[in-house]
Formats: sequence, structure tokens, C-alpha cells
Amino acid sequence: MQIPNFQRGDCMVFQKVEQPPSFKEHAYREIKRAIIQHDIAPGSTIHERTLSESLGISRTPLKLALQQLEMEGWVQSLPRKGISVKEIERKDVNEVFQLRKANEALVIELLIPLLNQEMLHKLEEKDQQLFELKEDPVAFMYHDSAFHLFLAELTNNERLYQIIRNLIDYVNWYGLYILNKRVSIETVYNEHQLIIEGLRSGDIDRTKTAMVRHLDHFYSEMMANLSSY
Repeated sequence: MQIPNFQRGDCMVFQKVEQPPSFKEHAYREIKRAIIQHDIAPGSTIHERTLSESLGISRTPLKLALQQLEMEGWVQSLPRKGISVKEIERKDVNEVFQLRKANEALVIELLIPLLNQEMLHKLEEKDQQLFELKEDPVAFMYHDSAFHLFLAELTNNERLYQIIRNLIDYVNWYGLYILNKRVSIETVYNEHQLIIEGLRSGDIDRTKTAMVRHLDHFYSEMMANLSSY
């Protein structure tokens, strides 16, 4: 996974289109990335002309991309005000984490019967890479997401993987906000170790408990800092 260079407060920088599968898809990916990384701040108004020029595309595919982003809850159309990025709200965070806990608990149920030593070794490697990134909180956040996505991928359930991937996009959006507040990277790493130990033991209940506690910890950090947003 390519780790973006995230600097809060930097000017918005988009990649101009170079033979993409579609102009609309290119615009969708780039705008969504900019929202997740807070290059476009929550509550900001989106100016179609500026985006069109920055992305190097016409207004028609841009409008289609914005429509898709609106359907997914990233932006909203306001009468006489145009399109703006959604705010991060407590209700949305709560709903996302409810879904994430339910689906990642299902990952554990499906994964444990499939596990072998090679899979466990790869998980441990990914977690070690995570620990080595503890001085780079942004890279750490994206590698934490990669760890969870790898667990979902190992279940061989493509629909479950897609659900978790979509949820993690929102979680990264929230997480890149609280990195500017406080988050214990050491704690996250230790929680991953408990998940891996549970997987190695083959104990579904133990592993699900470790996963839920891990997600609850991040949820608590997010909600504690959200009031100041």
C-alpha cells in the first residue's frame, strides 16, 4: 500500500489524469483521498471549477464523481450553498464502529478454521512493520488499516472484505483527525499482539474479545476528541 504524504494545512494537490479507467473514477478516488487525508477539511465548500482544473477533467465526469461521493455520505448538496464535505459527527462515528465491530468479529469466526502457520507468520510480519512505524503516526494509521484488511482478505469472503474496506475509509478519515490530538501507538501495537495470540490459540471467543477491545479503544479516543471538532 502506498502511504500518502499527509501534511495538514498543505495546499490541495491532486494527480492529473493519465489514461485512467474513467475520468469519473479518477475524480472519485482523488477527491475521496483528499477528504480522508483532510486536504479538504470537513465542512469545506467544494468548487467544481477549481476541482475540474486541478484534476484535469471536464465538469461532466466530476459531477458524476460528486454524486457518488454524496450517495456514500462524504459530501452533501445544500440549497443555494453548493456542495460541501460532511462534518465528522458523533452519530456517524458510532454507526461506523457498530458495523465495524460486528463485521470484524465475523472475520475472526471465518478466519480461525482457515489459519495455517504461513498466514500467522505473515500477520506477525505485518504487525512488526507496524511497530517499526511508531514514529510516523500517519504511516502507522494506514498500516493498521492494512493489517485489518489482510485479516478480512484471508477469509476469502470478497463481500465481507469490501464491506470492511469501505468502513475503514471512514475510520481513516476519523483517525487522521485524532492523530493531531492523542493516540497511543504502543497500545495499538500491543492490542494487535493480543489478536494474533488469540488467532494462534484457535480460540474464537478469546480472539473476538481482543478485536472488540481494540476497536473500542480507538472508538473511545475518537469520541473523546470529537467534541472539539
